[in-house]
Amino acid sequence: GGKNTTLAKMPAPTFDISTTKRFDPQSSLSFARGKLETFSLSYADSSLLTGYVGKDIVQMGNYYAMTRFGCALDSNDATMNGIDGILGMGMPDASLPNIPTPLLFALSSDRGGIEGANYVNEKLLKTRKFAFLSTADSAEIQLGGYDRGSTSADMVYMPTTSTTEYSVNVQSLTFGGIELLDWTDSGVPNALPAILDTGTTCLIIPDTTLGGRVASKPYTKFQQIMTKGMSFYITIDGHLFEIPYRYWWQSAQDAPCVQRTPPSYAGLLLGDVVFQSLVVEFDLTKPHRPMIGIAPRNPIYDPAPPGGGDRLRRVAV
Repeated sequence: GGKNTTLAKMPAPTFDISTTKRFDPQSSLSFARGKLETFSLSYADSSLLTGYVGKDIVQMGNYYAMTRFGCALDSNDATMNGIDGILGMGMPDASLPNIPTPLLFALSSDRGGIEGANYVNEKLLKTRKFAFLSTADSAEIQLGGYDRGSTSADMVYMPTTSTTEYSVNVQSLTFGGIELLDWTDSGVPNALPAILDTGTTCLIIPDTTLGGRVASKPYTKFQQIMTKGMSFYITIDGHLFEIPYRYWWQSAQDAPCVQRTPPSYAGLLLGDVVFQSLVVEFDLTKPHRPMIGIAPRNPIYDPAPPGGGDRLRRVAV
C-alpha cells in the first residue's frame, strides 16, 4: 500500500527586528530617553507597533530639531520586516499624548503652540507645508511647498474634511467613461471621503451600495467592466484628475492595483497609484484648517535618488 504523507503547515511569518537598521541611542550624545514612557500605536489594518519614547535631534533634508519620537521594539505585522521606521508627517489632532508633536511641526519655526519654544541649536523650516509624489520604484518629499517642475499644471486647493487625517471629498469616480459612484439621489450634493494615504499601495474603493446611496457596488462594477488600457477619472472637490492605466495596473503581477475597502469604512483610500499620477501638497500652516493641493505629476520629472543630496529647486509656496 501507499504511504500516507503529511504536509507540515508553514508557520505564519512574524516580525523580525534584526531585519531593520535600528537606531542605537547609545551612539548618540544628544539622546534623552523619557521617564519610562512607552507607546502603543495601532493602524487601520490592525497592525501594531510598541516601544518606548525618546528625545533627540532629528534631521530631514537640511532641517533639524530636537523632538520626541517613538523607538519601536516590536510589531505584530511581518510586513514591517526590513522597514527602518515610519515617517510621521500627520496632524497634531491624531498624535499620541506622549508624542504630541508630529515631525513637520517639530521642524517648523512656528510650532503652533504644541510643544513650546524652539531650541537654540536648530535649523527650522519656515513654511509648514510638504508635498509628496512617487514612481514605481522611488518617491520624494518636498519641504516648504511643492516643486513646480514636478507638476504639469498649477495646484488646485481644497480643505480637508478632517483634522486627524488627510481626507478630501470625492464626487465621482469613472472607469472607461462609466460612473462607479452612480448616486441614487442626484438631487442632493453627493460625495465620499477619500483618505490620501502614502502607506497604502492601491486604489481602494467600496464594495457596498453605501446604504443605498449608490445603485451598484463600485468595486464589483469595476471588476465587471475592467479593461486594460483604460484610465480612471476621479473628481476631487469639483476638480477632475486622471489615474492612467500604467499606474493602476501592476505589470509584474499582471493584475490591477485596485482593492475593496472594508465594509466598515464608507469611503475610498487613495494610495500609491494616485501619488504616481498626482503631486499632493499638504498645507498645515493652519493646523486646525489644513488644506490639500493637487496637481497632475510631470511624467518626465525624476525624484531625487535615495540617499542623494538635496537639490535646490524652484519651490512654489
